[in-house]
Amino acid sequence: MNVTYRVHPQVTLEMVAGRQFLIAYGEALMKLPYLQEINETGAFYWQMVEAGLGEDEMLLASAEVYDAPQERLKKGLRMFLRELEEKGYLFKDTFSE
Repeated sequence: MNVTYRVHPQVTLEMVAGRQFLIAYGEALMKLPYLQEINETGAFYWQMVEAGLGEDEMLLASAEVYDAPQERLKKGLRMFLRELEEKGYLFKDTFSE
């Protein structure tokens, strides 16, 4: 199943001093952590979510970029998506279930 996610409209990915951060602003400040540092791979995943790619496409792209089998990448991708969904930075697209 190709599950897709949407980013919270009041969260942006920014590089600060060479490090990647998700930064909440506006009304999201009352509900989400203000800052969430993510690594380079997390930033890559975030940008694919912003582009509207589902898990299946994200795994294909990740396998090419990181020259690794999709099965090895799947657990990390799902943990990343689940953690950011639990914190409120991402929303699971209900039409993809």
